[in-house]
Amino acid sequence: MHNPVEWYPWKKGLVKAKQEKKPLLLSIGYAACHWCHVMEKESFEDSETAALMNELFINIKIDREERPDLDSFYQKAVSLLSGRAGWPLTVFATPTGEAFAGGTYFPKNATYGLPSFKQVIQYVSSEYHKNPRQIQEVTQHVLSNLNTQSSVQGTNDTSMLSDILDSSMIRLIDEVDEIFGGFGFQPKFPQVSDLRFLLLSYYRRQKNREFLKPVTLTLNNMAAGGIYDHLGYGFHRYSVDRKWLIPHFEKMLYDNAQLILLYLEAYQATQNQGYAEIAREIIEYLTREMVHPLYGGFYSSQDADSEGVEGSFFVWTPHEINNILGDMGDKFAEYYGVTRDGNFEGGYSVLHETSELTSAIGKEITWNEVKQLKHRLFLHREKRKKPMLNDNMIVAWNALTIHALTRASFILNEPMYLVLAEKATNFILNRLREDSGKLYRNFRDKVKSLAFAEDYALLIYALLELFSRSGKKIYLDEAIQLQAIYDKEFWDSENKGYFFSGSWQKDLSVQEKPVISFSLPSANAVSLENLLRLYHYSGNDTYLDRAEKQVYFLIGWFQEHGYLSGDTLIALDMFHNKVTEIISFTASTEEESDSTEKYLRTTYLPQAVFLQVKANTINDLKNLPLLKQRLISQDNQDWFNGTTYICRNFTCSLPLKTGTEIDQYLNDQL
Repeated sequence: MHNPVEWYPWKKGLVKAKQEKKPLLLSIGYAACHWCHVMEKESFEDSETAALMNELFINIKIDREERPDLDSFYQKAVSLLSGRAGWPLTVFATPTGEAFAGGTYFPKNATYGLPSFKQVIQYVSSEYHKNPRQIQEVTQHVLSNLNTQSSVQGTNDTSMLSDILDSSMIRLIDEVDEIFGGFGFQPKFPQVSDLRFLLLSYYRRQKNREFLKPVTLTLNNMAAGGIYDHLGYGFHRYSVDRKWLIPHFEKMLYDNAQLILLYLEAYQATQNQGYAEIAREIIEYLTREMVHPLYGGFYSSQDADSEGVEGSFFVWTPHEINNILGDMGDKFAEYYGVTRDGNFEGGYSVLHETSELTSAIGKEITWNEVKQLKHRLFLHREKRKKPMLNDNMIVAWNALTIHALTRASFILNEPMYLVLAEKATNFILNRLREDSGKLYRNFRDKVKSLAFAEDYALLIYALLELFSRSGKKIYLDEAIQLQAIYDKEFWDSENKGYFFSGSWQKDLSVQEKPVISFSLPSANAVSLENLLRLYHYSGNDTYLDRAEKQVYFLIGWFQEHGYLSGDTLIALDMFHNKVTEIISFTASTEEESDSTEKYLRTTYLPQAVFLQVKANTINDLKNLPLLKQRLISQDNQDWFNGTTYICRNFTCSLPLKTGTEIDQYLNDQL
């Protein structure tokens, strides 16, 4: 691949731009971004376009996986300037990095109402040199807006929390597509945190099905649609249409990790085994395609393209289906919507479950027979050229996966999932830390830059989940150590909340605070949950004090902007409705613990601080306030007979021995 553009890394590019008094052209993307590849091939590999870029600008290429802070900053800036943002992000900035123009994808030739990229760069360069005062006014306007967003004043008035949660719930219900699920029309992203908040709202409001229906409608249509890979499993990034039919074919680790959790929680809330099966299939995909065979860390993404063609690895024709499945080819094509005309480019079809399949199950064919047919197609598909694998291993994305695997291990009673989670955790803790304890962001052959707020918050989140399900105190100790570094390096002591970047990152003119979630849960939302859990596990009032300050910051954000995403609403609900502590003493035999453990595995109990205590972990845990001060005397030998204690507001239940007793206590007390 020949790329004649003279690209500079971020810091060297800034120095070069100041020396030559040239504006910057920033291109921000990521490995699996289809339109990033298109723009690179059309424009950056074109010698004429590249010559103009090199003449008029200092060109900087930024990988958003390595510098999510720069990506977030410039996404907001370009959104203010043009009303849209995304990837690839094209930014024009002053030599000191202040954005004054931008957009996303620009075609090589003018089309669909868009100017050609050459026209854009020539015009922007001309305006930059002709109108310096106007450029300065634009950059000052952008910086003022971004500074305002990052300097929100907190409030210590928590009386409006209930109204914030209720109004946000109503807003989300109003945004639901009542026919196909999801939010809005097209393109459609899963928006996992918003769906999880609606599921929580269902639980909080006496299991009112008005709040459950949008969740199940969305999950059913996603699992049946083309956004799901019916042969190799896992979800694609998003759907370009309202029906979840045609995906943008890249697969992201963070999407699939979050969807494991959502489908598991929906399984607990509904007892629909199909949701549990989807979670298992996603994990099968991740362990087959996305895990480093030696380190156990998880890769970040798979591309949308194969051999330069988007989606070619995943689509089918009736002829191909018949060649592989023989007499069952026509039926399978009917079941999965493969037609002569196709539903995708070039007469190809994206597999999706049709009403014919639903009608046929149990009459014409069994589900196991369908799975066997799908497996035959999968084996054939494996012979095709696979999409490119991005083998970058990112702490935040791995942490989401560790959390999901740990939860899945408990809910689905699959010990191997916990083994996978612990191996990935050990990889991060052993290879992605400085001697000082600070985290690195990512690893591909070697460590890269230092970590960001999302890396710390999500790894602490995963460690606390591991501690709760394994009872291994080392994970709590590691979480406490990381939280201390995180508080020292990221906390805003003036206005509260956590900055996106650590104190060592000084190359941006605005220090952002992530509140609204996009691809990942926001660091400030996750941090509130972490602080509350750390307080309940450790009994350290410092965590509760900081959690309260975090709530004040988030309320202040809502007062300023009138909007919060689902992950922040979930965290605020945890603070507002108080935490339920569930301490389960695992029995020495499966028969003794079957009743209580089965109940805890299969019942949706959101916002609980859970701790599973085993005979081989009790000595490490017995001095934790969660156990020592509330439940047990040191000479009690009757713990490990499947006993569960439930505590709330400093009051604990008597020992509960069966799932029925737990259910009755929760219904009476909560």
